[in-house]
Amino acid sequence: MAMIKTVLCPVDFTPVCEREIALAIDLCRTFGSRLVLHHNLEAPSPGMAMAWMWNQENAAGQRPQADAEATLRELLKKLPADVQAEACVSDGQVASTLLYLERQLPADLLVMATHGRSTEDHSSLAERLIERSTCPVLVLHDCESEASPIPKPEKRVEVLVPTDWSEGGMQAVEYAFELARTLHWRIHLLHVVSVGDVTRTEVSAPSMMSAKSPGEMLAENRARLDDLVPQDLRERVLCYVELGEPSEKIVEVSRRLEVECIVMGMHARSLLRRFFTHDTSRELLHRAGCPVWFIPGEKAAA
Repeated sequence: MAMIKTVLCPVDFTPVCEREIALAIDLCRTFGSRLVLHHNLEAPSPGMAMAWMWNQENAAGQRPQADAEATLRELLKKLPADVQAEACVSDGQVASTLLYLERQLPADLLVMATHGRSTEDHSSLAERLIERSTCPVLVLHDCESEASPIPKPEKRVEVLVPTDWSEGGMQAVEYAFELARTLHWRIHLLHVVSVGDVTRTEVSAPSMMSAKSPGEMLAENRARLDDLVPQDLRERVLCYVELGEPSEKIVEVSRRLEVECIVMGMHARSLLRRFFTHDTSRELLHRAGCPVWFIPGEKAAA
């Protein structure tokens, strides 16, 4: 798997940018990556911004390119000297511009923040980037208590990796294993057996004797998970199989295990949409309570 060489970090000059940039810096130091900060002039108004980044006059009106560039220069000055960094300003449709820039760099990781707003425009921006990005997308939430997925000397990071056995899901698992080797994560590998799958199996079986019980399905999937774990990670990967609805179980298990990050294939959200409404699948992203690292299938195997 190719290492993370370039990290693209869009900033909207809101307080959450401090955490967003801090995480991007940690990743760049870990992988020796280049950091690219990006601001789009068409981004939604940040409201109450950091005083040292944006004055009231600019926040209340239009953000001219010269002022945005000046703010980005101030951000670059505050970055550690050992991080190679640059910045750029764009104007236009936010999602399309970011996707274009991501491909032009090219970026190996997009680190972005979601503010948890309920407006349709904001939600669709995060979703379009997650669904259309060709590189992994690490999404933070506007929550000061949210932990970082980068390990600290005094604490190991717990990471949840759900998989549904699809090709994209398996590639995301492999990507997570590679990250674990570099970041020294402890991975909690999860498969959720859908209640609907159990019901369909029992109904479609020729007889009750040939139908698999939920217990048998759980045991079979647990054995498959065990077989995925590489020998060198045996001490740092735990396997779980749960029965229930995928989106609810992913959130439930992440909270029960108190994980600091979820790594999942972008395909997983498409799968969920076959079972749930658009609003419920979007809620999974915002309810996670920790950063979510989305891996696109076409990039995960790189």
